Amino acid sequence: MELQLHTDPFSPYFSGFQNSVRKFFARTVLAKADNVRVVSESVAQKLKIENSKLKIYILPIYVDRERIENAKLSFDVHARYGWHFILLAVSRLTEEKNLPLAIEALALVRKQFPDAGLLVVGSGPEEGRLKDLVKKLNLEGHVEFVGWQEDLASFYKTSNLFIQCSFFEGYGLALVEAGLSGLPVVTTPVGVAAELEDGRDARILPIGRVDLFAEAIIDLIEHNDKRENLRFNLKKTLESKLLSKEQYLNTLKENWEVLSKKIY
Repeated sequence: MELQLHTDPFSPYFSGFQNSVRKFFARTVLAKADNVRVVSESVAQKLKIENSKLKIYILPIYVDRERIENAKLSFDVHARYGWHFILLAVSRLTEEKNLPLAIEALALVRKQFPDAGLLVVGSGPEEGRLKDLVKKLNLEGHVEFVGWQEDLASFYKTSNLFIQCSFFEGYGLALVEAGLSGLPVVTTPVGVAAELEDGRDARILPIGRVDLFAEAIIDLIEHNDKRENLRFNLKKTLESKLLSKEQYLNTLKENWEVLSKKIY
């Protein structure tokens, strides 16, 4: 039996009753698995600590690099929303994504750069609470919730900075898509971001530190050269990590063939 993990159930932030139940069942199933596929090195390392006997292979989510790089734009977010500097978050609106941090960071950033705004692409159960926070911090008109979008390329390629504040991620597909689109990134060290170098590929900041996120964003607003270096290096690093479709399918096939020999 092969078990595939696309999240990080052994993060200390994977908490609450429902996640505790999920973690219990994950441990039970892991003990019976012949193979475990994970989508990032960080999850693999935690699994090895959890159970050193597990046979783990790392196979990230397949990303169609050419589709992202060649996607045509249908609009510019600056023309549509009117802000000078635009932060972009692309995410399900759920608790583990920690989007209140992005909103609170924007409130601090706007003390120095009042013409900054935040676009939130996605939907989920936390939307009402997030909108309440926007009102509480007097950010109406500077944060827009736009729901799920088909044309992500126009958001990725015309925003100024991608922000990911998650408590945990299995991989971080939106971050990868943003990076391949040439968008610089500020993020917590989760999923694939844990494999990046702070200050070279992205700004990688401690979980929950609103002050450090705000400082990093302000620094990048003030220094376009730093944004350019980050986006160039991130794109190059991600390209070196991505598999072609053929490589991806071959890796799956090889691991399944090994597994089938064990079973039969």
